[in-house]
Amino acid sequence: MLVDNSEHSHDVLPSCKRSLGLGSILQPVPVVDGNVIRVLCRLRAISSNVKAPTTINLLWELAEQLVDQKRPGDLNQALMELGATVCTKHNPSCSSCPISNHCKALALVAQHESLTNGPTDTVALVVTDFPTKVIKASPRKEYVAVCILEVAMDNTKGPLFLLVQRPPTGLLAGLWEFPSAMLATADASLEMRTAAIDSYLQNSLGIHVGAGHYVITSRDEIGQYTHIFSHIRLHMFIEWLQIRSDRAILSPKMEGKGQTVRKWVDANQLANLGLTSGVRKVHTMLLKFQQARIHHVSDE
Repeated sequence: MLVDNSEHSHDVLPSCKRSLGLGSILQPVPVVDGNVIRVLCRLRAISSNVKAPTTINLLWELAEQLVDQKRPGDLNQALMELGATVCTKHNPSCSSCPISNHCKALALVAQHESLTNGPTDTVALVVTDFPTKVIKASPRKEYVAVCILEVAMDNTKGPLFLLVQRPPTGLLAGLWEFPSAMLATADASLEMRTAAIDSYLQNSLGIHVGAGHYVITSRDEIGQYTHIFSHIRLHMFIEWLQIRSDRAILSPKMEGKGQTVRKWVDANQLANLGLTSGVRKVHTMLLKFQQARIHHVSDE
C-alpha cells in the first residue's frame, strides 16, 4: 500500500497510522489483519499471545520487513488472501501453500512427529497450535436489584417513570437505565433486595419511598433476567414500584444528588427511547406483567 504522509494527513490521522496502514508519502507500508497475523505467526513459529503488546510490535516489524517496496499493495493482498483461503484458522492446506518451504511452524511439526513416532502421538504438535489460542476469561457474575419506579402525581396527566444516567465512563457510559442497586450474592432475599433499592433511591436520589411525600401504592416482583456482556453476566431481580407523590419539584427532567443524573419520562417516551437491549428487555417484562394482570382481573 502506498499512502500519503503529507503534513496535513499526518495531523488528521496520527493515531490510525499503524492500524490502518498509514505511512509517509509514497512509502510502502504493511496491512496487518487477523489473516496476516495468522500467516506471520506460522511462518515464524510465533506461539506467544497475539494480543500482548510485545507480540503486536513484533508482528508489525515482521510485516514491515516483508512489504514489497515497489508493489506493497500486491503483497498485502496476497498475505490476506493466503490467510483467508489456505492458511486458515482451523483447517490449513499446508500441501498447497506456496510458502510452506519457509514455514517454521510446519517444520517444527515435522520435527516433532519424527521424534514422537509419527502424527498419532497423543501430544502431537500441529500447525494450528500457532498462534497460541488465547483462553478468554469466564465472565464474572454480578447481581443487581432493578426498580421500575412509577410515580403518579396530581399535576401530571399520567404516571412518570424514573430513569437514571450511568456514569460518563465505564460500562454503558452515559446511557439511561432504570434505578438499580448492587447485590452481594444471588441468594439475596426479597427483603435484602428491597432494602438495597430503598437505600439507593434515598441516598443517591433523595427519594424516601414510603415516607413523607412518597407513598407506596403497589410493589411487585415481576421476574428475573440475565443479561450477558463480553465479560459480565449481569443477573437482574426486577421489581415494579408504584408510588404517589404530591411534591411539585418533581419535573420531567432534573438532576439528582451528587453525580447521579435522573429524568422522568411518561409511558410513551419510555416506549420510544433508544434504550439498551438489557433495559428494553426489562421494559418488555413490565409490559407483559401489566398485561397478565389485566387478564387476571378480567377473568375474575
